[in-house]
This record gives sequence, C-alpha cells and structure tokens, in this order.
Amino acid sequence: MAMAVQASLIGTERVVDRSMAIYRAHLERAVEVPLGDMVDRHIPIDVARLSVVAAGDIRVAEIMVDETVVCAQLNAALWSLTEQRWRATVVVPTARLGEAHTALRGVPCHLQGWWEDSTGICFGGPETP
Repeated sequence: MAMAVQASLIGTERVVDRSMAIYRAHLERAVEVPLGDMVDRHIPIDVARLSVVAAGDIRVAEIMVDETVVCAQLNAALWSLTEQRWRATVVVPTARLGEAHTALRGVPCHLQGWWEDSTGICFGGPETP
C-alpha cells in the first residue's frame, strides 16, 4: 500500500527518465512519445496521454502507466502496437501488478513492475499476463 502512495507522488516522469538512461547506457536510441501518437485506433484520452519510451531500432515500446489509468483500457492500444510489430511492455508500480495481470491476460504484452528505493527507480523482470 505504501508503494501505491509513493508511486502517485513520484508520477511517471522519473520512471521515464530512468528507462531512457538504461537505453542510453546500452547505446540504444529511444524517445519519449505519447501513446496516442503510436496507435491507429481510438483509445481513451487518459490512455492516449501516457508516456511511451520507444526504442525504434529494436521495436520496443514501454508504456508508463500511472495511478489514474485502468489497465483494461490499454487493450486496444496494445493490439495496435502488436499489429505494427512493436513489442510492448506495460510498466506499472509494483502495487498494481496484480490488477495488470488480471486486466491484460491474453493481451500481447509483457508487464514490468517498478518501485523506488534508496538507490532510485528500480525495475523488476518482465512478466507475461
């Protein structure tokens, strides 16, 4: 429960920054783009505004989910990304992994939890919903 409160106070900006730093450290090019700019389907406005860290050379799209979005609303966007040959990962606060597993079961994506500790933003391993 404390992580959910912490996550909402942090927002996703620092998570995006950490993800971008990891790509730079691996010499991969990545950009931050709104999810709505990447999909070819109608999606709710709160989903369309989510930040995506997109590494085009390796076709990876990491969708940074905040505390306000219902994970089930990502379905259409995830199918659109898959049809465009992106490998999508939904990055959620660890306190929301259970909800994400339930909401996205059978949808082509991976889930990845994040949290903050004394060293900064940390990521768990990818999971299949």
